[in-house]
Amino acid sequence: MKTTSKPRIALMSYSMDNRPGMGTALYTRRLVEQLLLDDRFEWYLVHYDRVDDPLYARAHEIVMPAVNLPVGTHFVRQLLFFWRYRKEQFDIIHWFQPRLYPFFWLAPGRRFIATLHGAGDITSPGAFPPSRRMFNFVLRHFHQKLDAIIAVSKFGKEEIEECYGAAPERVFVTYPGGGTRFPYLSPEDARAKVVATYDLTEPYILDVARLESHKNVGALVRAYLLARDRGITHKLVLVGRDAGLYGELKQLANSSPYGADILFTLQTDDATLHALYASADLFVFPSFNESFGLPVVEAMSQHVPVITSNVTALPEIVGDGGIVVDPTSPAEIASAIVRVLSDPEFKRELAARGGERAKIFEWKNTAVQTLDLYARVLRGV
Repeated sequence: MKTTSKPRIALMSYSMDNRPGMGTALYTRRLVEQLLLDDRFEWYLVHYDRVDDPLYARAHEIVMPAVNLPVGTHFVRQLLFFWRYRKEQFDIIHWFQPRLYPFFWLAPGRRFIATLHGAGDITSPGAFPPSRRMFNFVLRHFHQKLDAIIAVSKFGKEEIEECYGAAPERVFVTYPGGGTRFPYLSPEDARAKVVATYDLTEPYILDVARLESHKNVGALVRAYLLARDRGITHKLVLVGRDAGLYGELKQLANSSPYGADILFTLQTDDATLHALYASADLFVFPSFNESFGLPVVEAMSQHVPVITSNVTALPEIVGDGGIVVDPTSPAEIASAIVRVLSDPEFKRELAARGGERAKIFEWKNTAVQTLDLYARVLRGV
């Protein structure tokens, strides 16, 4: 299949298929878009099933052999891919998620790279399916089969080294983009879109997070109720798909006097999400565990003041572009909300600092650092 003398890079692109806007899917898509611009390499995109995605026309597309089993379908399909291309020997195979199956080291590649992001699959609270435990086992015991591991923050690198036992010299930090996912949109233009879509004319506080335990949305709801008792009149808009907590959070909201002002938006498209960010008066993201925290960067890019957690990677990412608080304390979160929304000058200053901070997070930079890592791995250093 080799058509040139260029090094051949196989990107395991299935993590971006049919998952618009999701964290690792968005990381994969934006990075692949940038990588394919570099003509020093011959690119292959490997996935399970054909999808209506023009990105695949920009590279050699490989669809893994089809098989349908009661369990383990993806595992077997990867093994069949390994066997079918066993004589091809790609120069590098790059996985974009911490989801490596047993025997991944039998893949037809000279060098292996995986973006693990951090070790949230081990450290995040909450129950995980059996498959996640299997992936964790593989990474704990066979991470040395990888020539390089990519973390998306310094905190993520420390997590990977501690939780998986990876050697520090094989773990490399490349910050994702996010600061340029959405171009700056004026609040006025954004508000028109929000009003047209949701009939939401009042100012609001925003969070963008899946409704699951480690995103800590319940603490934000409790903090919002405290802030309302202290005179804040904004609505609260929660954007994110249900991962098991919608019913509990909805009940918490409805049991308060302000339930009608807490709006759940479980799904939205990019254009509407862009407008929701840009039109918000404040973005609050009190997550317990993030290897990066992309929504924080997206909010800062729209010059929206940010409050986030003082744990894991979030202080590293937000820098001086936001306020960090104890995510276990709804009272502390509420005090920060009241402070920002009660002081227009401080609110403007915080928004400006966030806008500057977001500029360092560009997908072009992520791609350059990733390409440099490819070259380093190919040199064997």
